[in-house]
Amino acid sequence: MMLVEVVDRKGERTAFTAEPGQRLLHAGLMKGIGLPHECGTGTCGNCKASVVTGMVSNLWPQAPGTKVCRRSGEVLLCQTAATSPLQVKLSSAFLAPCQPPCATRSGRLTLKRMLTPDVGLFDVSLNEFPIKYQPGQFVLLSIPGVEGPRAYSMISHEPNEARLNLLIRRSQDGMFTSRIFEGECDEDVEVFGPLGRATFTTSEQRPFIAVAGGSGIAGIMAIIRHALADGHFDGYPSHLFFGLRHPDASYLLDELSEFVERSSGKLQVTVAFSDALSAESVTSRYPALGFSFGPVHEVARDYVRGVVKASDVQKPLFFVGGPPPMVDATMRALITECKISPTEIRYDRFG
Repeated sequence: MMLVEVVDRKGERTAFTAEPGQRLLHAGLMKGIGLPHECGTGTCGNCKASVVTGMVSNLWPQAPGTKVCRRSGEVLLCQTAATSPLQVKLSSAFLAPCQPPCATRSGRLTLKRMLTPDVGLFDVSLNEFPIKYQPGQFVLLSIPGVEGPRAYSMISHEPNEARLNLLIRRSQDGMFTSRIFEGECDEDVEVFGPLGRATFTTSEQRPFIAVAGGSGIAGIMAIIRHALADGHFDGYPSHLFFGLRHPDASYLLDELSEFVERSSGKLQVTVAFSDALSAESVTSRYPALGFSFGPVHEVARDYVRGVVKASDVQKPLFFVGGPPPMVDATMRALITECKISPTEIRYDRFG
């Protein structure tokens, strides 16, 4: 065990212990330390820190987020392990501890069914106890032989089951997805989590507007299932905007149509196709869904402009999920064009 002493940019201090080879971010989060992070995969760079004293090993030198480490001694806590006692200084301030607390589990990843040639539903059967999580959170998966973990959101909310349901999109150049999409997936995995702050509980008693692009729909699906189970939409009508490229590559429309029907129309769903001008192949099959054309952030923006001007409408929460460019475009549209306070928007950006 190595002692890791941490100071943030405000001068606040804490310490935790880490096992040899253990990612510093994981070790700290499991001890209830609010280490700054967002993706947890070496992509965003938010967990950057400087090693003041001590020695470390770099677990993934090619991690995309290392581009923010421009000075000697700067590291990403999610890709760094201690090889001696350490003192590190964070580039930002401590966050609130993760809730529920993070844990590590082992399990087996299997392919449940393909939705399109590049999108599939997967199950992780955990070998140990369930991982407690909130609707909207995600976990990190690691498999032997692939550097770095990958982040995937739970598509359902079953925190008492030793099973996780995930929606995974194939990445053209991704070693992880290339491996798991080959044939019938049956892989041993390490699971770390839960992570993510784009969460929701019906006790908040507010309507919401969700904007999702592609596989970013996963966490929002879990939120909707949680809301349906509690009859939330009866008192708080809400709206989902789901962005896809083309009707021929659409997926989850059966599930979304069922959600609308179960809510008696109190949940509205608009599917926005960015690369099509018509959707005759799907509109007649899904009369419960609305359809539009153009980037999903623009379709949602135009709707929100009308909602925020309506004085008789309770102000909603906002959820955003999807690839980083789509999340960034949606955030800009909501904040700068629709004048939504950033404190009213919950999102997780990882790619």
